Amino acid sequence: MDRKKLEELFYGKGPRPVPWATDCPIRFDALLALAHPPEDATEPREDLILAINEEHGVQQILQSFRDLHMMGDTQPIASGSFIAAKLTLREVVQTVLPKTNLNRVIRDVNKLARKLGGAGVADALREDDPGTAGHDPARQRASDVHDNSARRQERTRHQRWFLRLLTAIVTESNPALVGKRPSDKAVCAEVAGMLTGVRLEETDTEPAVDPGARGVLDRRQRYPILSVTANRQASSAVVRSRATIKADAAEQVFSVDCSAIGWAVVDSGIDARHPAFYDWDTTTKPEPMPLRSRIPRAFNFVGVRRTLSLDALNDGRIDWPEALPYAEIDLAQVTSTAQPSVVPRYQQYTTPVDPHGTHIAGIIGAWWPRPEEEFRGICPRIQLYDFRVLGDTGTGDEFSIVTALQAVRYINEQAGRFVIAGVNLSLSVPHDVASHSTGWTPVCIECDRLVRSGVVVVAAAGNSGYAGAVHTLGKDYRGASISDPGNAESVITVGSTHRSNPHRHGVSYFSSRGPTGDGRPKPDLLAPGEDIDGPVPDQGIAALHGTSQAAAHVSGAAAMLLARNRELIGRPEQVKRILCGTATDLGRERHYQGSGLVDVLRAMQSV
Repeated sequence: MDRKKLEELFYGKGPRPVPWATDCPIRFDALLALAHPPEDATEPREDLILAINEEHGVQQILQSFRDLHMMGDTQPIASGSFIAAKLTLREVVQTVLPKTNLNRVIRDVNKLARKLGGAGVADALREDDPGTAGHDPARQRASDVHDNSARRQERTRHQRWFLRLLTAIVTESNPALVGKRPSDKAVCAEVAGMLTGVRLEETDTEPAVDPGARGVLDRRQRYPILSVTANRQASSAVVRSRATIKADAAEQVFSVDCSAIGWAVVDSGIDARHPAFYDWDTTTKPEPMPLRSRIPRAFNFVGVRRTLSLDALNDGRIDWPEALPYAEIDLAQVTSTAQPSVVPRYQQYTTPVDPHGTHIAGIIGAWWPRPEEEFRGICPRIQLYDFRVLGDTGTGDEFSIVTALQAVRYINEQAGRFVIAGVNLSLSVPHDVASHSTGWTPVCIECDRLVRSGVVVVAAAGNSGYAGAVHTLGKDYRGASISDPGNAESVITVGSTHRSNPHRHGVSYFSSRGPTGDGRPKPDLLAPGEDIDGPVPDQGIAALHGTSQAAAHVSGAAAMLLARNRELIGRPEQVKRILCGTATDLGRERHYQGSGLVDVLRAMQSV
């Protein structure tokens, strides 16, 4: 059906929508999805989402699908208070709408169709009919004690509005009826047949009003199904956020290739088996072929005291030539491209339980050319180094982080070059200003050392910008909330903004803000951090949000800058200066937005 035509039927032609449109449980997008002819002889099914009243629970609706033997065709799946199901128009009208606040309308038109058939439907569609179609005084309910002529006429107009919608959609979705007027006998007969099949149960009756109850009763909350919406197809949020920071434009304009850049993800671990972390041959048919893994090395520093044995220590100090093999994870058993392990001390590979590290790594450098849709991070060919410092529950200790940062320095020193050009720290260590001067905690000191060694360090600002209540009375937003290692002066500290509309939405409410406890301006930059899609273990894709995701975008931006201008490798202060100097001002307060939204294209053009 033409969208404009359905809009006129649903909302009306006047300046104000008809009163039932805003309260209609079956939303406009669901109606539009249902209003098209089938591609074959079978009745089309649309993937819809049913929002379930939590007081009733999804189990009640799923049980009704089982009782009606609908589980096979509708393929329902419940998550929280939502059910996604593939439903036909007939199933929506006959089984779903009676469980919504359209219950009374459905019951009345059902009686009308049973009593008068298609003729009754045609009669109810007449503009000049002020009658009381479907009204049966003999079965007046307790809620109609104060019923009067005006209310009955209002119900009749509601019924007529619903029938016009239904007949128009039936006309458009049935090839045998396309082109006929809604009042045509064949159309009305089809609608009447659909309505007579409405499955009404005792539990579907409209709840009675308690005459002694006080306040206004919202009948919508008394029904199991609150709304029916289309299960809209969504593109990857990383793709959208690539455009937000202009990474897609920069990649095209400057032909950036990050395959020679290494970046460490100090987090909960990367799922090395995930297809998003491979190189791909996209010339093969019918599907792309995975090549080598882009995770060359992985290390486990979780509970570093347990990880490193006494053999790895020199009088209690870490002896890196001896210690690193105890922390390294053997990737040869994961991918055939990794070098076979000749060091028996290597740890066996295990898929990370917590998804955070995999998600962060994916934002920085995922590439998964799926047949249905390509998934790309900021730097689709970057080399990712896995440094695990957070355990299965997503928690760890500061010393493990410090040890991992020291390992990065050692690896670069041994190689004689910047094998790892940057580090992403999407984690937070709470900072107590009474215990340490801001920026001088162990993890901050180690970050500054790593930056001075020539490595770019990007850190999340933290998610403590908002302190809880719904009010904004001067007590609910924190004044200084940057967490470590974001308090380190030399790191690039990143706050969060909206994934695709940063100018409109500004700084995310949860994003930590400065100044630091000792008065330095932070954060340095903003990047998309709200509902960002990324890979998660076991070949999944999920949306997460936080300044962690924002930091990953800036890591990708910095890596692209280094890949295009290799003379900047080893000069992290200059990288920070360029990214901050070319950021887009969102017009927000300095301690909220820092220099503004990172802009990769402008950063490259400035060099």
